[in-house]
Amino acid sequence: MFKRMFQFLFFAYLLLAGVQYSALPEVAHELKAAAMSGDAEAQLILARKYFEGDFGSHDPAMAVHWLQQAADQGNADALNILGRFYLAGMGVERDAAKGLALLRAAADKNQPQAQAYMAYAYGQGQGVARNAAEFLRWTRKAAENGDARSRYNLATLCLTGTLVPQDIPEGRRWLELSADQGFTQAQVALGELLIRGVNQSPDLVEACKWFAIAGARGNLQAEKYLNQIIEHMTKEETEEAAQRANVWLQAKGGL
Repeated sequence: MFKRMFQFLFFAYLLLAGVQYSALPEVAHELKAAAMSGDAEAQLILARKYFEGDFGSHDPAMAVHWLQQAADQGNADALNILGRFYLAGMGVERDAAKGLALLRAAADKNQPQAQAYMAYAYGQGQGVARNAAEFLRWTRKAAENGDARSRYNLATLCLTGTLVPQDIPEGRRWLELSADQGFTQAQVALGELLIRGVNQSPDLVEACKWFAIAGARGNLQAEKYLNQIIEHMTKEETEEAAQRANVWLQAKGGL
């Protein structure tokens, strides 16, 4: 279970780096040549291929080798992924301190997932002393750099007035950004906010839209809210909500 999740995360990080690859043999040869010449993006792709067994067998040690090559050049995505390898003991002996140091280096280079991990570390006391100010600082940095979960977390802080002055409009702004990225917890929270009409009139149609989107992606809480809310909506309102949800899903490729 963990291995499959880690493979998904690894692939996601490569996508965030804008990395693409081809399985054609001649391209694989060119990829290895580029990696050996010092191309950091090629090294990232090669690491992924070794990790997923594209050359015949799953080889995490070789994946680590090429990640290290890219990390040595200061590549933020490589530092981030390699840090997680060390935290998990994937292809290397587990070393939480080294993993955290690599993640911090990536975070200092504005790698959003690494910044989100630093927020988690300071919030939970993982490898560092718990520090609310550092948790908030890294959460804000990760949110500003586009990490969807961090945007949701920052929204929650703003809405509840935790660690920051309560700011409903700012909280809603972060929720909307996270929800639009496909983060289902933000979609559900945004729907709840719209139903309550905090600092504005309730908007059942828009709330229904977000519950429908999250529900379509298997969120049970969203399905529950959706079933409750449509009882208080007209046929025209539910059709409008469904249309908005379909437009969003089509635009996002069914995210």
